[in-house]
Amino acid sequence: MRKLALALLAAGAALTLVGCTATADPQFAPPSGSPAEFPDWVREDFADEYSDLTLVSEGIAEAGDDLIYSARDNKDNVCVVVVVPPTDGGNGDDWFVSAGCGPTAIFAERGAMVSYGGGGRSGGAHLLPPGFDEPLEAGWSRVSPQLAIRN
Repeated sequence: MRKLALALLAAGAALTLVGCTATADPQFAPPSGSPAEFPDWVREDFADEYSDLTLVSEGIAEAGDDLIYSARDNKDNVCVVVVVPPTDGGNGDDWFVSAGCGPTAIFAERGAMVSYGGGGRSGGAHLLPPGFDEPLEAGWSRVSPQLAIRN
């Protein structure tokens, strides 16, 4: 009986350790997003930094003309990438890319966030992990289950 109790205790401890050290890879791309590529006017040096691009702002009126993507960077961090298009009054070079990236474990807890600004345009995007139910900071609006924006 004592050997059985010790065996069960050892098995329980092993299972607990496995559960504590295993890390889940949370889904960082919302299921409603569309696999995507950057627009042609984004230079290759930006496009080469990111993989697994998913357009998460598709159909979200609050995003305006800004394109918001979930992605992974070259270090396998989870990123939210905002591409702000050229303005009608500009010469075509007034677009910009801003990104906020972090390790998968941090994304699983808090998501990935970026604030951006330039040329009179500013805002922010917060890619939320699945099941995120924390209150958002003042000025942020949740526009989908996995996306909040700040205008």
